Amino acid sequence: MDCKIFGSKVLKGNLLVYIKSCNTCVLKVLSFILFFFLPVMSFAGSVTSSDDTKLSLYGSIKQYFVWGNGNYAEGYPANTAIRKSDLTTFNSYVGSTTLGLDIESDKISANIESDFEGDKNTLILLKAYFAYKLSDNLKLLIGQDEPLGELNTFSDNYYAMPGFDKTRPEGVSQIRLEGNFDLGSISLTPAIAIENVYPYMFRDEEQEEKNISVKMPGIGAKLALEFPFLQQKARIYGFFETQKVYFQNSESHWPYIYGIGVQLPIKMVTLQSEFLYGKGSTHYVGLIEAINKLGIETEVPRGYTDNLNARRLRAYNIEANIALNDAWGIYGGFDKVNFMNELHNANIQSADGKFIGISFNLTKSTTLKLEYDNFKTQFYCPKHDELKSATANQVFLSAQYDF
Repeated sequence: MDCKIFGSKVLKGNLLVYIKSCNTCVLKVLSFILFFFLPVMSFAGSVTSSDDTKLSLYGSIKQYFVWGNGNYAEGYPANTAIRKSDLTTFNSYVGSTTLGLDIESDKISANIESDFEGDKNTLILLKAYFAYKLSDNLKLLIGQDEPLGELNTFSDNYYAMPGFDKTRPEGVSQIRLEGNFDLGSISLTPAIAIENVYPYMFRDEEQEEKNISVKMPGIGAKLALEFPFLQQKARIYGFFETQKVYFQNSESHWPYIYGIGVQLPIKMVTLQSEFLYGKGSTHYVGLIEAINKLGIETEVPRGYTDNLNARRLRAYNIEANIALNDAWGIYGGFDKVNFMNELHNANIQSADGKFIGISFNLTKSTTLKLEYDNFKTQFYCPKHDELKSATANQVFLSAQYDF
């Protein structure tokens, strides 16, 4: 039986198409077509079946033009200065372009999201989950989604600021129970999850070297609170994540990370600040490693030393976003991460980033941004038994179209 389209209308900028009847096979084919071909038609769409199941396509096309000096050799958005590098590069980048599909029904919602961060800009899966509505206030999520921990920044740099970036945007496998409770003027959002979060804690190389394995799922918890603030909504939150891991399938450890954050709107200004602390989880902050033209590597320390002692880290940021009017805005901030214990092997000991940018909404769906980033990395030099520093700069222009 074929699908019968009998009506459509524009709703909040999206095309809403009603389907009178459609069998399962045809609906799958239609979903495939919507996911892969509607972006070419330059609009996002929603398709609603007779049983009130709605499919919504969304995504963005993003182009970076990047100038860099003293950092990531390929010239992409970066967040780490490379030692003894005078390399200047210019490049363009589209890997952060995304495609997503939402499915909603009375009790079930689902999401699939991908971007082009794979090798040679191939499509990789970021999220794939479904959620079952247990009640008006609770839902159960199963699948692959981002961990409960938050790393927020106003920077438009895709790899963003030290300690607060998106170098690992893909989700982790999890089962999550989350709630949303309206307490009058206050909204409370708790969540608890069984999640496989260890890939965020250890670099791939460290996992291989130490033969890291897991024999039980990790645990995550988060509590967020929204409340009135100067006639707007402010938000505070805290989270904790840990997972038991084994080195060489024998010695067990409990790396963990926790953080707190606040977002305060003050008229046309939004302030944001976060603090993170971790033990044995240095990869959580996702600093980029690269090799300059002299073959010298910028090395993020392993979560555990050669003696299997957990390395600690702390990070914080202070940022602001100012909406000058409906079209123009400016933003900026300072972010820092510091690794503690045992100065050796030329490891990074600290990294900080400062940024300032300007944004312009060309249309409701199209945004242009120009941003300047400055990075400073401190590393231990075992030859001279001292800390040395490296600096890097980036200027990039981005154009993003959301559909």
